[in-house]
Amino acid sequence: MPEISVVQAFRESKTPIRLLLRRFGVIKTTIAVTVMAVVLSVAVTASVNFALDGSFSGTAFLLSIITPVLIAPLFEYRSLFLLDQLDKTEQQLRILSITDDLTGAYNRRHFFELANNEITRIERYGGICSIAILDFDNFKMVNDTYGHIAGDQALQQVSKACMENIRENDVFARYGGDEFVFLFPQTDEARAKECLDRVMSRISKIAVRAHVEIHPKVSIGLYTFSPKVNTLDNILQNADLALYKAKQTGGNRVV
Repeated sequence: MPEISVVQAFRESKTPIRLLLRRFGVIKTTIAVTVMAVVLSVAVTASVNFALDGSFSGTAFLLSIITPVLIAPLFEYRSLFLLDQLDKTEQQLRILSITDDLTGAYNRRHFFELANNEITRIERYGGICSIAILDFDNFKMVNDTYGHIAGDQALQQVSKACMENIRENDVFARYGGDEFVFLFPQTDEARAKECLDRVMSRISKIAVRAHVEIHPKVSIGLYTFSPKVNTLDNILQNADLALYKAKQTGGNRVV
């Protein structure tokens, strides 16, 4: 069996130390570890003394407290500091790996992972779910007329509006270019549309400042599915058909 380092063990498991560090920080965790070391030291010292001569002197008691109080913080603080930095770095890397760097939404890869997990859950336990695709109306014209910086700002502001107006369990991701996608777990068409109408209302108030104010407009195609539709490709194709219908009927709407 290959040897596993302390750092590897910390990385690969949800250890109590990791949870303590996240909740209380390095200093408080060092104090907690020191207290545990003192308790263990007193217990071991008392057991040894009683086993040898049936007594536990005051001197032995003081030494069993003072020794870990002096030694434990010196060794534990640096180790815990390094583990805390490792944990924070891993969390940052995890966020970077699942996030679109321009908009702050989830990226396409993470969306596919979450959506496939939801489909698997529905196939196993039943239920319902909704997916919607959002696409800018005439985004190329915005880029060509006002520049790519204005286009990027429009993407960012629309993404922010979407993320602020969905529920905690909903998923919003950049699908590619000026397309975004929503995943509404355990949500029927009526409730999903209610959420998307709220998103559309918020987007209608956005004003991107370029040479003139730009008011982005988007179309959204919504599709609700049950276990009968069992592939993500089929689901997205149906959402895309709804998006096409929204575009064909004038855009700036949810279909």
